[in-house]
Amino acid sequence: MKKIGYIIFIFLFTSNVIIAQKFVAQTSRTKVAAGETFQIQFSLNANGSNFKAPALNDFDVYSGPNQSTSMSYVNGTMSQSVTLSYVIAGKKEGKFTIGPASVTVNGATIQSNSIVVEVSKGNANTQNQGSGNQAPQNPSAPTTENVSDNLFVKTVVNKTKVFQGEQVEVSHKVYTRYQLRGFQDIKFPDYNGFWAQDVPVNNQQIQVSNENIDGVNYQVAEIKKTYLFPQRIGKLVIQPMNVECVVRKQSNKRPRDIFEQFFGGGYEDVVYAVKSKPITIDVSAVPEVNKPADFANAVGDFSFKAELNKDKVKANDAINLTITLTGRGNIKLVDPLKINFPEDFETYDPKVKDNVTTSATGVSGSKTFDYLIIPRHEGDYKIEGINFTYFNPEKKQYITIPSPEFNIHVEKGSEQDVAANVLNPRSKEDVKVLGNDIRYIKTKNIDLKPKGNYFFGSALFYVGLISPFLAFLGFIFIRRKNIELNKDAVAVRSRKATKMAKKRLFIAEQHLKLNNKELFYIEIFKALYGYISDKLNMPVADLNKEHISETLQTKNVSADIILKLITTLDNCEYARYAPSAVSGDLNGIYSNTVELITKIEDEIK
Repeated sequence: MKKIGYIIFIFLFTSNVIIAQKFVAQTSRTKVAAGETFQIQFSLNANGSNFKAPALNDFDVYSGPNQSTSMSYVNGTMSQSVTLSYVIAGKKEGKFTIGPASVTVNGATIQSNSIVVEVSKGNANTQNQGSGNQAPQNPSAPTTENVSDNLFVKTVVNKTKVFQGEQVEVSHKVYTRYQLRGFQDIKFPDYNGFWAQDVPVNNQQIQVSNENIDGVNYQVAEIKKTYLFPQRIGKLVIQPMNVECVVRKQSNKRPRDIFEQFFGGGYEDVVYAVKSKPITIDVSAVPEVNKPADFANAVGDFSFKAELNKDKVKANDAINLTITLTGRGNIKLVDPLKINFPEDFETYDPKVKDNVTTSATGVSGSKTFDYLIIPRHEGDYKIEGINFTYFNPEKKQYITIPSPEFNIHVEKGSEQDVAANVLNPRSKEDVKVLGNDIRYIKTKNIDLKPKGNYFFGSALFYVGLISPFLAFLGFIFIRRKNIELNKDAVAVRSRKATKMAKKRLFIAEQHLKLNNKELFYIEIFKALYGYISDKLNMPVADLNKEHISETLQTKNVSADIILKLITTLDNCEYARYAPSAVSGDLNGIYSNTVELITKIEDEIK
């Protein structure tokens, strides 16, 4: 039996949510006869590498490792799992334990479960059990090799002629007669000219149904369902959707041995790129006949309610008028209603709140407009003519819903009330309207300037005039200073020694986090040797422990620090050639190295 080597797991896509890592071992049977073939498989639902299979010394390995991929599309995210399988048979009777396999995920090694297999005494028929078996037939399997006849994607709409703002249901579906394994590299259209609302996906996997087209049965997977609302008139095009489908097909390759024949000649996963056809939506404007002037662009089926929180207030007190729209259609796109408030009322743009949901039946919900109004003078006022009109595309007519009139009694407010009104900082300016062009008089202090006092010719003007010249002279001075400092190459190298050491220590810290001991010690070694070489201006050829010790002594570095430095270098050099024999606290070594460089830097200064 050939030794089982390392298998590297390759995953094309990963989920954008954190999924628990599962590495599971399974067998097709746990009780078999000697010489009887069965299958063992190892499945992982995360990115992995360095797969190590368990020892199978008590079994004959007839096939494997065979890799297969399973994909699903959940809530707009593609997820994938990989399975490696072997076809094996027991050599002799007894109970045998298949140990765990291992794989590396995110730098950590995880193991599968162990499996106990009971092998009983075999018989003459066991060796020939695979002869005469056929792969199961799929009644909807392709009868032609033309891929476009057996696999295609369609963009399906419920209507192609609509009014502006009318809801259009769009479904993106994959039709197949192959065994569908999953999708990858899905590119949905941008829906230019539409406001789009996607239907949320509640199931863990895409639901597959059956559909008959021209007497041919297909399996249909609906990848996405969206409701579109056209924003302009004319012919709007829904661009094609592109998707790569992973399907399982029977391999055309000749079976390598009797065991592939036993499993139907072998299967393989094949990726086909398919593309839907563009769909044109003919968008017409809503009718101009009977269209009211205050039409708020509402298209669908709605109800309407208007409420006033109080009808008796004092002048300068706030009132809230709340208008609520409820129904189905382009509710998010409805404009605020045009309301004719009395001239003595101060009004603000409404506060808008949406509560819209999307389901299989369409887009529905409510939209609230909260108007803040402040009456400025006493008297009796009336708000009338609040009507809401929407266009019903099914009935092809405008429907107007009126609201009752609102009568508001405003009493005169006191001076204290006016001063305490924080809702409007202009309330102290309350005066009668004169004609129709003066409403408020400015009462704050006015900043006056003496006649003939201009910025031109002032001291600030001349400072601004000469400041660019002064800035240029400053730049020349700093530039020359920098050139002077960089003339001495030895001094420049010494100044940058700490900076270069920090870069190497940062790399060492990354290896520390990944528990890569060998690479960690190499970077620590480079950081220390590189720092000493740059700081002391020592050539690489002179970098030995004796020379380093002598040079540091001449720089008045303490003997304890020198001894600690030489010990750390010895440990790093030993670890480079025998990493498995080195043990110790890596965090402590990293901290000691940082401390060493810091102390040497301080004492050399």
